[in-house]
Amino acid sequence: MRTSEGWGEGLEGEYEGAALGDVRLGRRLVRIALQAATGPESSFPATADSDSELEGTYRFLSNERVTASEILSPHIRQTVRRAAKVGGNVVIAHDTTEFNFGQTGRHDLGRVGQGKSFGFYGHFSLAVSGDEERRPLGVVGIAIHERSGDKGVRNNMTKQLDPGNEGLRWGRSVAHGATVLPNAIHVMDREADSYALMAELSNAGRRFVVRMAQARRKLASGDGLNVGETVIRAKAVATREVPICARKPSKMPSYRKHHPPRGGRLAKLEVSCTAVVLIRPESSSLSPAKELALNVVRVFEPNPPAGEPPVEWRLWTTEPVETPEQVLAVVDAYRCRWVIEEYFKALKTGCAIEKRQLETTHALVNTVALFAAIAWRLLLLRTLAHQAPATSASAVLSEAQVACLDFLLRRRKRPALPPSPTVADALLGIAAIGGHLRSNGLPGWAVIGRGYDQLLLMQLGYEAATQQRSDQS
Repeated sequence: MRTSEGWGEGLEGEYEGAALGDVRLGRRLVRIALQAATGPESSFPATADSDSELEGTYRFLSNERVTASEILSPHIRQTVRRAAKVGGNVVIAHDTTEFNFGQTGRHDLGRVGQGKSFGFYGHFSLAVSGDEERRPLGVVGIAIHERSGDKGVRNNMTKQLDPGNEGLRWGRSVAHGATVLPNAIHVMDREADSYALMAELSNAGRRFVVRMAQARRKLASGDGLNVGETVIRAKAVATREVPICARKPSKMPSYRKHHPPRGGRLAKLEVSCTAVVLIRPESSSLSPAKELALNVVRVFEPNPPAGEPPVEWRLWTTEPVETPEQVLAVVDAYRCRWVIEEYFKALKTGCAIEKRQLETTHALVNTVALFAAIAWRLLLLRTLAHQAPATSASAVLSEAQVACLDFLLRRRKRPALPPSPTVADALLGIAAIGGHLRSNGLPGWAVIGRGYDQLLLMQLGYEAATQQRSDQS
């Protein structure tokens, strides 16, 4: 059975064809995904049609023959198909998020939240269009890792020889992403600032942009300056105005150090660049590359508002920086990294992953993979509403869904949809159903998830009634 077009268009395609070794398991996966999509924020008992369906969902997710990589594989294929239609660069943003399932112990779960809660960490690779829209194309990889205890103080050699070193996940995720999208630019935050990692990627011919964390690295130039001192001396070659989101104070001291609170604004930035040759540090003594040639791009705010911390990014890259256009392209590639942060919000708030009451790591990891494509759908709608608000609602909603949405809005005495609704109208309408008031600003993931839930439930009833009339005629 095919669902109607719009958000549901092709949703089966994000799950069909998973190599589960049993056609019945494949059918079960599609059925569970469609049920979950009718209420991404709701629990499995709330979305299951019956007790037997609920039991089947739990059995499927706990089945040792069912793996997250197999669940995700059809979505990756569809992501590659979407990426092929993108004109210009495709960026793969890599980042890690914590899945915290609370302080009540569950079977075989590791520790998160400074060791006080149970859960695991998910390292995601999200494909994004490299244009100004930065449209999410889909997930191309998920790697899960757990922590089970304090490894103690370790020297550089011990860390490099440890096959379980968490830092290795960056290189592995890039290698996997390169097999899926060979020409993509890989974008990573400060945690990926590793000489060994960048040397490995550079040697393999990977394109990357990595946020700098260590500005004191020694250079082979012989002038005694480190990389931070060198890049500050470089002349600005371009300017750019970039909208900066407001940031609340973090509860984590280490995060506050690198990401202090700030107000939102349109920041006027200057951009400079330089080429450097790094000397291999002691912390990467096992790397075969004794020197590493890279380009460095510095983005800085020369005149920040009073009382506000200035914006500054220092970026390692293998991309060319010979012209202002090339330098700005590096900046824009790095800006794609923020999309994965919004994706995590769609996954954890819009789809309520951390509220799932499953007992094993295997079942929970499979659940993360199950909701990966649904979270992408939610993010796509909000991205279109923000980046291309005048786009017709038909790009994200079917004719039936538009009719159902308009009916729900009128019934609840909310502003009805205009005759030719846009994606912005659709997003605000869906959020309104979830309880959002326009006077409160842009809707958050929770109300979008609730509104989506109710819209799709209404759509199911509409389609059931239409089918019944068709059968009776």
